[in-house]
Amino acid sequence: MPLCDVTGRYFQNDSREFPRSISWQQLMVLYVAANYMLRRSSMGWWADGHVWPNGVVRIHSPVTIKSLLKKGLLEGNAGGESLGLGRRDSIVEPPIPMLWTGAKGRKLLDKISEETGLFFDKENYELIEPETEENEADGLVLGHFATEREAALAYDRAMILLYGHQAETNFPPEESAHVTLSVEVMRQINALKAGRGRLQ
Repeated sequence: MPLCDVTGRYFQNDSREFPRSISWQQLMVLYVAANYMLRRSSMGWWADGHVWPNGVVRIHSPVTIKSLLKKGLLEGNAGGESLGLGRRDSIVEPPIPMLWTGAKGRKLLDKISEETGLFFDKENYELIEPETEENEADGLVLGHFATEREAALAYDRAMILLYGHQAETNFPPEESAHVTLSVEVMRQINALKAGRGRLQ
């Protein structure tokens, strides 16, 4: 599902299960709703549970939400779906109207991530595209570490992300589960998984 530089949309022709194209805004909402519940305010929809460092909340357009609900990519409780589709008169309280990425939407995100290397950076609340081949390093650079053990654990975590249960690691996998890799390293790993990177 390649990105069109002119329109900013992702296109695909190999599956009738998913829409032929999806906008950057729709992708952002799907990734956000895969990580947080969406709640409605008077302005639009926002990610419930995300901590905003500057206190400014990012609002997602009701039009974008409605389009994703109609495509079956978002789902929610009865109040959330009614509100998302613009049917305010049918909202039943409680619970609070909420939306999230449904099974079909998650399957689409998996397909896009696998094909493009695109991923959602929860900390900075943004979509990250992998480096292009012209800018890629020839290997995977994990960074600098204070000790050999820290470096080995970072290596283990990267190998597990790349190769899953088949990864050859220095320590048992649970020991590196807490290791957080940088956004740049995650970008490189996603590019490698999508077949666009090179590992020495």
